[in-house]
Amino acid sequence: MNNKKIVVHLIYRLDIGGLERVMLNCINQMQDENFDHIIISLTDANHFSQSEDNPIEVYCLGKKQGSDLGIHFKLYKLLKKIKPAILHTYNLATIEYHPISWLAGVKGHIHAEHGRDISDPQGLNKKHNLLRKLMSSFIHRYVSVSEDLHRWLVGSVGIPSKKALLIQNGINTERFNVPKTVSKQLRFAIVARISPVKDHLNLLKAFAIINQEIGREKMPALAIVGDGEQRKKLEKYCEENGLDTVNFLGARDDIAQILAQTDVFVLSSIAEGIPMTILEAMSAKTPIVATRVGGVPEVVEDAKEGFLVDKSNSAALAHGLLRYINQPELILEHGENARAKVLKNFNEKHMVHAYLQQYKALVKGS
Repeated sequence: MNNKKIVVHLIYRLDIGGLERVMLNCINQMQDENFDHIIISLTDANHFSQSEDNPIEVYCLGKKQGSDLGIHFKLYKLLKKIKPAILHTYNLATIEYHPISWLAGVKGHIHAEHGRDISDPQGLNKKHNLLRKLMSSFIHRYVSVSEDLHRWLVGSVGIPSKKALLIQNGINTERFNVPKTVSKQLRFAIVARISPVKDHLNLLKAFAIINQEIGREKMPALAIVGDGEQRKKLEKYCEENGLDTVNFLGARDDIAQILAQTDVFVLSSIAEGIPMTILEAMSAKTPIVATRVGGVPEVVEDAKEGFLVDKSNSAALAHGLLRYINQPELILEHGENARAKVLKNFNEKHMVHAYLQQYKALVKGS
């Protein structure tokens, strides 16, 4: 007889992304513990990865765009059937479902904020923050993945400090420790969904500036890994601006292999928590050029593991990229520093242990 407690992970959409990888990595690392894990997607489940040895049960509720009150009833019936001990929700889009889960008999409640929305990158939306604060009455643990988010939740949103918990993202440092390949052409890469919050257009504008400054023959390659609604717009921009060293690779699962062929990792976001892609790149001894947003400065120290620049500033981003183009000897030095930083502070084992301790405490009723 299976006496394991069930943890339901409620997510808006199950897709390829940093949040999803954090969730799935944690689940797969906890398979030997006294918990079973089930994922519920409010909308749908596109492509995602999970352990072949430990397949995860996934339910999709098919939520419509905007208000869809019927989803509360669908979720209620499903939770009554599953009978989980814990509901773990992720980001603003799922937080409102804690009250209905209480009615369905779920006793343990944990919510995690992995980053702010593109429509509210500073977290100043009063309506959204009121919802977060009201829902905290139904939540036992309120997790943030970066110090920046933690300060915001306690200081601005008003989440009680006794409920607020900081659990920084971590990665499997052995998986992202592959030998680097050698190329005569410098290779940059960004791994991110092609969505407005990642601001790929700003990156391409920076490449256009570099193209004008150093000329086509010296231009580095740029691999854009990910997909999204803005891809065609970005491809058109590259065609119009002669950026023929930019390659759109689409959504990929072989990120470790891609990083083995990358000299410098780039992230041009206007808002972030602690990006998994940056941690993976750093673990693979890849220096970073990224915007100074969210939890990124907690991971990357400027001029040590990479370079930080202002968001939405293509000239500043171009300058950061040019520093490696003009001083390629920094790539090896900053790459070594990057892996050392991740090994010390962002190991997946620490993250998994922290979540597991919270699950055990919730089951005990503490």
